[in-house]
Amino acid sequence: MMAWRHKIEFAAVRLMQGLAVVLPRRVAAAFGALMGELVFLVGIRRRVTKENLHAAFPMLSRRAIRQVARAAYRHFGRVAVSFAWLPQTRPQALNRWIFVRGFDVFDKVLQRGRGAIVITGHLGNWELMAAIVAALGYPVTGVVTTQRNKRIEELMDELRQSVGVEIVKVREGVRGILSALKRNRLVAILIDQDAHEAGVFVPFFGRMASTPKGAAVLHLKTGSPLIFVRSHRISRERYVIHFEELNTTMLQPRNAVSITALATRELENAIRETPEQWFWMHRRWKTRPPESSS
Repeated sequence: MMAWRHKIEFAAVRLMQGLAVVLPRRVAAAFGALMGELVFLVGIRRRVTKENLHAAFPMLSRRAIRQVARAAYRHFGRVAVSFAWLPQTRPQALNRWIFVRGFDVFDKVLQRGRGAIVITGHLGNWELMAAIVAALGYPVTGVVTTQRNKRIEELMDELRQSVGVEIVKVREGVRGILSALKRNRLVAILIDQDAHEAGVFVPFFGRMASTPKGAAVLHLKTGSPLIFVRSHRISRERYVIHFEELNTTMLQPRNAVSITALATRELENAIRETPEQWFWMHRRWKTRPPESSS
């Protein structure tokens, strides 16, 4: 049964990819938004999304929460379609439909020879961030999770690699990341999913959230700079991307918890600017702190 389900999923993804490639970008994005709307109406993870939004923004009315939730589904429909555009990402996209701030930070950190740890979340279009940086000739390594559907996973990795992004799987552990940093590469890591018992608990929208600490540990271990990236979609399928090096030297104590808290606070601030562009469908606060698990 699972094999047939995976075949159907892969066929659907292939169909969406084929349409996205042949259609004009804005038309394809509108199609993706429609697909997101349908998923919202069907109700897949809609309850989780609304519960998360209510907890993060208790001042919002039910109607407002529904509007943000619906917009989030539409946004991620667009993001899903944009995966097919990755091989077409070219430097010419800059200042046409991709607008970047702080690009010079990469030149500065790479001169130090220790690579850099680039952190972000499922906000805006994180895949596009990596694609445009790689398209401009910077050495990008993306740390990605595995998928249950291996054919879809292979397709996603092929699309990432087509624009020059090197892939390291989370299951490969620290070895692949350390290798990339030693080769003076920019290692991109997502920090906004529930890390279960392996994470550290830091504040996120007023609640303690189990958060991946790997980026902070690597920053302390290697001395590689920590760069935070935020992006958001603006009108007519254009994106603004902002890169900024985080200063962790003033933290007291300066450890994995305080650095992770700093990065998470930056992410929360970015989400508050465009809440409809973050992945509220994920059970971000699933793991409870030890004192709350009884």
